[in-house]
Amino acid sequence: MSGSNGDGRAAWIAAALEKHEGPLIRYAARLTGDDDAARDVVQETFLRLCRERRDLEGNHVAAWLYRVCRQRAMDACRKESRMQTVADEVVDRRAAQSDTPSEACDERESAGAMMDHLAKLPANQQEVVRLKFSGGLSYREISEVTGLSVTNVGFLLHTAIKALRVRMKTGE
Repeated sequence: MSGSNGDGRAAWIAAALEKHEGPLIRYAARLTGDDDAARDVVQETFLRLCRERRDLEGNHVAAWLYRVCRQRAMDACRKESRMQTVADEVVDRRAAQSDTPSEACDERESAGAMMDHLAKLPANQQEVVRLKFSGGLSYREISEVTGLSVTNVGFLLHTAIKALRVRMKTGE
């Protein structure tokens, strides 16, 4: 491999790491229930990326990373014989970004309520919601990650969002 090809590949991997590492760690943490296990899963995911051909570039890299990360997380959970849902770095991050203590409190309560309601949804709905809104993936990419049809992804998202709206309004 020549120096320029190696430099281009290194830059491509570094860009993917910078863009996707944080969201993948949060996603893996929710799947494994353990921050350290999540970091290990994401590290394994990026090591696999280093071994892949570069034709994953562009729109396909995010879906590929989430798919590999999901599989590695599931493997880790099977190995540990447990699967937990862990929430919420989102709450702390949003609270820290608020202008006043009152706004921070309101933001934290609202985000906390949303996370509580999300945790009550079926696991498949939770996963597609997180992939869509935390991961920023398209329906097609979510389909590739989960193995569900694009139509099923859309149905699960619609059902989950509808349920979340009702629960947020009624406070159930």
